[in-house]
Amino acid sequence: MKALLMSLCLLFCLSINAQNDSHYLISLEKDSNKEIESDFYINNIYDGRQFKEDIGIAQKSITNSKVPVNFKRPFVDELASFLAVIYPKKQGKKPISIRVNEIFVSEVTTSNQETGYATVVLDIIDRKENKDYIIGTYTSTISEVGFDVTAKHDECVILAIKNCFDDYKKSNETYKIPVEFDSSAALDSTDNFDLSKKGVYVNFNDLNTGEVLDLDDYRITKYKEGNCLLNSRNGRVETKFFGFSDGLSFYINSSRFSTVRFYFKTEIMGDYYFINEVSCNTVDFAAIRSSFGLLGMLLTLDPSELSVPLLLDRITGNPIFLTNKYIINMLSSDKELLKEYRKSERTVVDKKRIYKKYFNVI
Repeated sequence: MKALLMSLCLLFCLSINAQNDSHYLISLEKDSNKEIESDFYINNIYDGRQFKEDIGIAQKSITNSKVPVNFKRPFVDELASFLAVIYPKKQGKKPISIRVNEIFVSEVTTSNQETGYATVVLDIIDRKENKDYIIGTYTSTISEVGFDVTAKHDECVILAIKNCFDDYKKSNETYKIPVEFDSSAALDSTDNFDLSKKGVYVNFNDLNTGEVLDLDDYRITKYKEGNCLLNSRNGRVETKFFGFSDGLSFYINSSRFSTVRFYFKTEIMGDYYFINEVSCNTVDFAAIRSSFGLLGMLLTLDPSELSVPLLLDRITGNPIFLTNKYIINMLSSDKELLKEYRKSERTVVDKKRIYKKYFNVI
């Protein structure tokens, strides 16, 4: 009996340790945080992220196992506490609000060093005549090079946030026509999506509201396997938007599933955006596997797979890479289609054709 109790106790302790090791937690609360001179304070913070499960991926232990990163406190609470210190509410200051479209950390490891990245994208919201308007969108990416960059993620996030507000304070680059913002609009269905509406979509939720920037203020240029969006006023490559529509097709930002920030042309396939092919060398499959558990195990690539089709859930944004292993697992209940697929050359075209056939997608 004593041996059984000791075994149960050991199992419990191991499970607790496993839970603690399943995430890497960071905090923005630092003794070094000081008030920054400004004429504004932050009134409201809106979580505009499509991915709310975590804020990125970190590598832990000597094995460099990849685990999700999160704040120690709830997302909005963590930001509110931090911003109340650096931009405190004081008499004479104007209130502004922000919508955070992205806070994301990642790591790239080479043979002799690691590089950590923290990217922040946020909208500045101003209130005029009892309505809220997005007057500008600002982004910053901070990198840190070293032998162990995981411990620096919090500092990089802090610096990226400060840079966004610095750009807002110094810049005159607000939108010519502000975008009306409705804090109550929530994306829980694709029924109202009108992807034929030409324009630039700042946030994924704008597909639901129909609020867009004028695409004529930007130039679309082909680059490698994707497209770039150039600001016509200053020539800057804009990587901060969710996507854009040219009136015929919808193009989506690749930043959360790829190491590049292009806009990929999509096709609507049921509840998913379909992208014909994504180069495998631009995807951190190990990080995605750590985020999606058992589904992630189907992301193991065959040596011959240089590119794969990609499906993105139109509500959650969760990716499904149509790897050879994923297709074979999907077809396990349909022997005829599985036989047909095995006989094919298993190209990108074959995978798309078989997928559409299996789900009866026209």
